[in-house]
Amino acid sequence: MYHMSYEHTSKAPTVKNNGKTKKAVSCVKRFRYITRTKEYANHKDHAEKVEYVKSGNMPSFAENRPDLFWEAAELYERKNGRTATSIVLALPKELTAEQRIELTEKIIEQFCNKFNFPYSAAIHNHKGAISGQDQPHLHLMFSERALDEFDRTAEQFFKRYNDKNPANGGARKVTADVRGDGQDLMNIIRAGSEVLINESLEEHARTKIVTIKGIDVEVPNVVSCLSHNDYNKLYGTNLKEVPMIPKSLLRLPDDADPEKLAEREALIQKVNEIRDHNNMQLYSQYYYAALQKQNEAKKQQQQDIERVSASDLAYRLDLITYQATADKVKQIRQLAALQDDKNINYIEAIEHKASLLNDVLIKENRKEVSALVCEIYKHDLDTIREHSSSESMSYDEKRISERLNERISTIEHILDRSTRTEQKVENTQKYDDSDQTFRP
Repeated sequence: MYHMSYEHTSKAPTVKNNGKTKKAVSCVKRFRYITRTKEYANHKDHAEKVEYVKSGNMPSFAENRPDLFWEAAELYERKNGRTATSIVLALPKELTAEQRIELTEKIIEQFCNKFNFPYSAAIHNHKGAISGQDQPHLHLMFSERALDEFDRTAEQFFKRYNDKNPANGGARKVTADVRGDGQDLMNIIRAGSEVLINESLEEHARTKIVTIKGIDVEVPNVVSCLSHNDYNKLYGTNLKEVPMIPKSLLRLPDDADPEKLAEREALIQKVNEIRDHNNMQLYSQYYYAALQKQNEAKKQQQQDIERVSASDLAYRLDLITYQATADKVKQIRQLAALQDDKNINYIEAIEHKASLLNDVLIKENRKEVSALVCEIYKHDLDTIREHSSSESMSYDEKRISERLNERISTIEHILDRSTRTEQKVENTQKYDDSDQTFRP
């Protein structure tokens, strides 16, 4: 869903709901507003930035002077006549300013150039009052009097079209009814805009980041021209309308009435809750996938914290070995430190360390040393498995893994045999020669 408004500017007064009338906003005022000219030159509404301004398909009397065209439309268009059709269209903030201009040119081509409609367009951008994110949007206004091959004065251009002698009449109005769009024009514009926007997103920004329940989730960047109700009916969702917060509340100074500030904060909270709800309705599968990934990352992080490093094991070995193997143990500690460094070739460090550990094992020939060396071998084997699955192991990884498994098996066999021997000796010592029984 994205914002789009569509309205006509005419010389007729506007009727308000209470029955009173007011003068309609003129096409001249609208042109000046979107182009930030004349009385709007120093306009500071929302600190908006004008990223792009362009007019086209102008008749000769207004060539390079689009302001003269809209002034003429206001002056010479027939009484109660439509002077302009105006569209305000939200543009994706994920696009760059250049990409938004590219998209705007395509929109102009489809809705204006296709019919030779004189037009003026501008892209405005400001920071959202709630999110603080960019809010780029396109202002596009055009006349339905199509430019043709006949040169006309400003006054003649807006006269009634002469079907029999076009040169003597005004420019022809190619209205929605003439184009065959009729009452469906707004839906046609929305649908056409949806296609153009999604094509641009597919090319430049295929995904976007939305925050759901405090988690940043990467989702497909696709817009829909459907209303919330129509989208719910089509896809079975439960999207809620996001209420508009009055500008008077959003622009309150920090020292304003506390009750008004509290009202603003309550409305902002409600808006954020609805946005969170709607994002969950649209992207629940991506949220749960991101949540699972986050939980797995936390689990892995905890495992990394709890896991003993190669350096820790090498340090423990240093504490229980004799001076005769001090040089080799020193090298083992150095290699362990290199192994813990993710930026080096860990497999070379493990291979060299395994050879030194075997030398220490032979010289020390003690149970506690053997047990610790076996633990180091197992740690190094796990390291290899973590780096690569069994299907994608390199030749060196497979070779070292096989060697470590063999040494682990040998040490465990020796340790097991030694344990059984110690138990046998212990049981023998407990044997009582006097009564030929075991002591309790």
